[in-house]
Amino acid sequence: MTCSACGQANPGPAQFCGGCGARLVAVCPSCQAANPPDNRFCHQCGGTLGSRPAAVAPAPAPRSYTPRHLAEKILMTGAALKGERKQVTVLFVDVSGFTSLSERLDPEEVHRLMSRAFDLMLAEVHRYEGTVNQFLGDGIMAIFGAPIAHEDHAIRAVHAALGIARALEAYQAELRPRGIRFQARQGLNTGLVVVGSIGSDLRMDYTAVGDATNVAARMQQVGEPGRVTISEATHRLVQGYFETRSLGALSIKGKAEAIAAWEVVAARETRTRLEVAADRGLTPFVGRERELRVLLDAFERARGGHGQVVFLVGEAGMGKSRLLAVLRQRIAGEAGWQEGHCLSFGRAMTFHPLVDLLRRQLGIEEGDDEAAVAAKIERGLAGIGPDLASAAPYLRTLLSVDPGDAEVRAMSPAQRRGETFEALRRVVVQSTERQPQVLVIEDLHWIDSASEQFLTTLIESVPALRVLLVFTYRPGYANPFGERSYFTRIVPAALSTEESARNLRNGGSSPGAPTA
Repeated sequence: MTCSACGQANPGPAQFCGGCGARLVAVCPSCQAANPPDNRFCHQCGGTLGSRPAAVAPAPAPRSYTPRHLAEKILMTGAALKGERKQVTVLFVDVSGFTSLSERLDPEEVHRLMSRAFDLMLAEVHRYEGTVNQFLGDGIMAIFGAPIAHEDHAIRAVHAALGIARALEAYQAELRPRGIRFQARQGLNTGLVVVGSIGSDLRMDYTAVGDATNVAARMQQVGEPGRVTISEATHRLVQGYFETRSLGALSIKGKAEAIAAWEVVAARETRTRLEVAADRGLTPFVGRERELRVLLDAFERARGGHGQVVFLVGEAGMGKSRLLAVLRQRIAGEAGWQEGHCLSFGRAMTFHPLVDLLRRQLGIEEGDDEAAVAAKIERGLAGIGPDLASAAPYLRTLLSVDPGDAEVRAMSPAQRRGETFEALRRVVVQSTERQPQVLVIEDLHWIDSASEQFLTTLIESVPALRVLLVFTYRPGYANPFGERSYFTRIVPAALSTEESARNLRNGGSSPGAPTA
């Protein structure tokens, strides 16, 4: 019997796969009944089973579908594996349309098509470090926030859901010429659950039990095909980061009162917590005057032609982003301001903070097509300097647009990366010739290695430029830039009792954070 989970061949009497531990079953191609692996004929209809693998794969053991790096990370979080009460975001996905194919397609073909759909869903969940803990018919259940804890688990879960929608839509386009139709319903909810324990070999299901899970399942069931439906609890956490549309209050099974639901339309352009908070109104700036003076002094030196690098180090909520927002207000009109942000799930996204910076600088929006992106790159470079046209193909490649240059297209990845570094450096240098520049990269503790390498090379050019580089990160990040005479490190201290009181009177949410 060939295991449909991992593909390993097993002896006829085997009940479980020797490669992954999954239960071996034979599914009758006529009536779809599950049979013991040693049956030659179906015990429900008498049909021949033959040696075909099951048409519908049994749920594989977690290690067979959890990437190694995530499996290792899960097993390192020992406390999270013993069962505990946690706030998580639960995602349910159901792909309808595949089951009906079994009536007209060979079971092996149906299995192959479904396996591909599962692979696409798994890839998106794992991209955002969620855990797929159950396969449910033609769908999955995934948890974000456990066993790997993330402060932004709701945002990650919604990004994963949108990624699944895009991946399945592209897959549907491939299959449409063959007359194959399917649609996915997705539902999410956030809340407290009791997460079950998992064995040291990842062979026990890691699952979440509680009303929050039930509501997530109901969100998926009441949603329209092709829709990502989220509850009010999830919406509160992701509002501002995504475009959403209210669906009103929905009556769901098991709930006496209707529950507000929302449809996620699309992700908004990369936004920071401060930008989202600013939409709701910021509290007055409190208790960071000393740190602001240090930043202003560094800017004055940079404006005079002695480039500076400032490292702003502090725990989450200590007001790093708010401090920079005030700096930007103080020097408005005196310098160009460019910023890029690292994402908590962005380490695998090469050059993400630099791409974010370029998109903001050039005014590139989420809905821009390839032609619009190319036009904005050319227009932006022309405004910076007349001899930057040669940098355009590299910036186009960086922004996932065809370079428009056969020579650049034919370069090896290593060569193209080196030329891209040089193109970015030239853009920074020529920008400082027009006016002083402040270049901010936030949350270096989440930076990818390629972006970190570029910043390391850029820092070498700083002393001769009218530029202030500001990097923010949390304690624990291993700063790879060394020590230089033009470096300054700022560590904001906790607010005093009086400052904390003032902050709370002004509507601040935390005694230690001057942010909203």
